[in-house]
Amino acid sequence: MNDPIYTLLRILPAGDLATTEVRWFAEQKSGSAILSELPRAQRIELIVPAARSNIYIAELPRQSMARRQKLLPHLLEDRLLSPAAMLHFGLKDNSSKIIAVERKWLEHCLRLLTEHQITPAAVWSLYDFLPDGSDWCVAKDQQTCLVRTPEGQYSQFEDAHILDSLIGDAPREDLILANLIQNTEPGTNLLQGDFAQRSQQWSIDWKTLQTPALLLSAIFAVVLLGQVGDWWQLRSTKQALQREMRQTYAAAFPGEPVFDPVLQLQSKLRERGGLRSSSNGDSLDLLLQVANIAGNGLQLEQLEYANGLLSMQMPDSQASSLQAQLKGAGLSAETQAAATGHMKVLIRPQAVK
Repeated sequence: MNDPIYTLLRILPAGDLATTEVRWFAEQKSGSAILSELPRAQRIELIVPAARSNIYIAELPRQSMARRQKLLPHLLEDRLLSPAAMLHFGLKDNSSKIIAVERKWLEHCLRLLTEHQITPAAVWSLYDFLPDGSDWCVAKDQQTCLVRTPEGQYSQFEDAHILDSLIGDAPREDLILANLIQNTEPGTNLLQGDFAQRSQQWSIDWKTLQTPALLLSAIFAVVLLGQVGDWWQLRSTKQALQREMRQTYAAAFPGEPVFDPVLQLQSKLRERGGLRSSSNGDSLDLLLQVANIAGNGLQLEQLEYANGLLSMQMPDSQASSLQAQLKGAGLSAETQAAATGHMKVLIRPQAVK
């Protein structure tokens, strides 16, 4: 028969790590085995023995976890049994409980597990399985006896009779340690700080990013709609200008098919050998001469040609400047009011005398 695969397996090594044999707890079963012969499980968690950890109660400032970690050695300096540099501290948000573990022991234990291809998903202190409360709490089995006082102090006793004498008639809660390990979810995972798993170090709390993400999405949508609107307006303006150019070319050269007015004007210019002036109001020469004078910065909105008169509609700010340039070139240029903020410049081949 195949061995069962447990959902969760918790292992409790010896305090001195002198052997690879550990106690294991899974669902309603428990036992002991060397690391290479542990039962199979989907998730393995490590328990730090009571002799290698301790719990302190202290009020911590409301700051980030990283800043509180840095403050711990100073806050607990007078209460620590070992130098702070030799300890690894575990914290939990919105909790005054601080767990201290021997750093070298934890490093050695994790290295030993790695050698046996075991990566614990969490690390708990054995003390952390004891429930909080205002009465004495005692949890024991055949190998150990743990106690939590009403004031929140944690200890390990080898002689239960001494503990009974200490508690006396005070209210107490007696629990079976194996049941606590199998059925209790401790509060502080010690895989944090220097011992945080790589996946945990780079984890992202998507809930905290939800509101900024929605705001960015809304801003992006507004910008995108604005860009689409500008593109559509420019496209419509371009199409209208192309129609005006085709109509003007057709009026200047009646009977000639129009497929690309710009290319056709350039072709006619090459045939004529360049720009030239004429007194008969030649439409092509007039168009090319005006284009040469106006340059590339002209914001042309409408272009018409009829009966030797070229009409160009543009913003007021450009109309007067263009009129002066055209007159300086010897052309007849007059302005005429158009739509609000716009002006028409009426151009003839030569100045009126």
